[in-house]
Formats: sequence, C-alpha cells, structure tokens
Amino acid sequence: MRKHVDIFAGRLAITHRQLLDAAEACTDDDLTWHPGPNSPPIAFHLWHAGRWADRWAEVVGGAPQRWLREGLTAKWSFPTAQGQGDTGMLLPDDEAADLPFPRRDQLTTYLRGAFNDLEQAVGALDDETILVAGDDLLGKRAPLADSLTRHLAHVNRHLGMVEALRGLRGGHGTATV
Repeated sequence: MRKHVDIFAGRLAITHRQLLDAAEACTDDDLTWHPGPNSPPIAFHLWHAGRWADRWAEVVGGAPQRWLREGLTAKWSFPTAQGQGDTGMLLPDDEAADLPFPRRDQLTTYLRGAFNDLEQAVGALDDETILVAGDDLLGKRAPLADSLTRHLAHVNRHLGMVEALRGLRGGHGTATV
C-alpha cells in the first residue's frame, strides 16, 4: 500500500514544478537581483531548494548528490564552503548574494535533475518505510515522513520568497497549482 507516499510525492512534484516555472520565467538579471544587502537573490532561493532536494535524494535514494557527481562547486566557481551541509543554510546574506550563480539555463538544469532525483527516490518508498526514523540532515533523528514534510514546508517558504522577489521586479508574483 502506498497511499500516503503517493500523496506526499504528488505535492512534492507540484512544488518542484512551481519552482521550475518561476525560475524559467526569470531573466538572468532577475535571478541575480536583490533589493538590499540582507535579501538574497532569487537564484539563491532556487539553488538552496535544489541543494536540499539533492541532499534528501541521496539520503532517501542512496545515489551520491548530483551536485557532487557533476562537480558543480568547481564548474560554477563556488566557494568550497557554502553554509551548513553546503546548502546555503546559515550562510550570511552578503555571502549568499555574492555566490557566482550560473545563467538561468544551467541553474534550471541542475534544479530539474535534483528535483527529479528526489521525486524518484520518494516515489520508490512505501508507507511503512517513510515512518522509519533516521537522520533528519540537521543532526537529529526523526521519522522520514516528518523530515520530508519539514523539507516540503521549507522549500515552499523559499518559493514564496521567489514569488515576492519576482513581484518586486514587476513579474507575476504568484505560483498557481
């Protein structure tokens, strides 16, 4: 039986699609613009959501992170330390704004792959496995369902930031389901 996993996997896919649609609606200038020194650019929010999806895909599915497999730290000239877990978490705002984000097409290619990896990994779970406790990527133990639900809530917060920043740039500021 996979009823609960299917519901979660479906919502995850919708959120990922909304993030990708928002990214693809941006210009390269939109992606790197930010309204002030304490507001990371749209590219940061997208990249950060992708990095967490990538890390979760590794935990759930077992394959190494796409970020590491493709050597994107070096290809994109990123610093070797990118916040906690190399995801941008706890990275000071000025450092987040100064990350050398690639052009939209490269960023969306990464996002598409990382999101797909996580969706595939979650889709392979069953309702029993998703309740097993494990590492929550923050140094605590929690049922996988709880950890992935917090991940989904977190990336939706970043989707909201992307929408707000797009709105400030004069674009459509709301994702639709």
